[in-house]
Amino acid sequence: MNDMKREDIKNRVEAAQAREEAKTPTLTERATETASDAADGFTTFVKEHPFAAAAGGVALGVLVAGLFRGPRQAAARGGAKAVGLAAVGAEIASGFASHLLDDASDMGREGARRANDLTDRTGDKARSFGRSASHKAGDVADAARIARRETGKAIARAISRR
Repeated sequence: MNDMKREDIKNRVEAAQAREEAKTPTLTERATETASDAADGFTTFVKEHPFAAAAGGVALGVLVAGLFRGPRQAAARGGAKAVGLAAVGAEIASGFASHLLDDASDMGREGARRANDLTDRTGDKARSFGRSASHKAGDVADAARIARRETGKAIARAISRR
């Protein structure tokens, strides 16, 4: 970059800064400054006069509570109603939970019954397979005896013919 461009950019930046400084503060900025100053002033007063600040706070609290006696009674009635509604809600939730527990218990019993049925069916199949295998083994043994007998007879006939 040459020196002329640098100088031009520097002048533009200075002009923008001057415009920014010349701007009047907005309403928000003024309100923020005022609130900040008030908070600083209050903090300073409380540090210098702590007992007076505490007494003023109590007096202000009593004054505000006296102004709102009617709403305080309404709040107490509303609180009693809220407690009643909470009790009803708790009763509904308790009934719902009881219903869920009953359903879970029923599902557990149904699962146990199905497992028992499956075990019974498996046992029945195993016994049936065992009986079938036993019958087949008996049939094979009978066939082997018959074959031995027949083989023995065939050997005896063959020897007698010789």
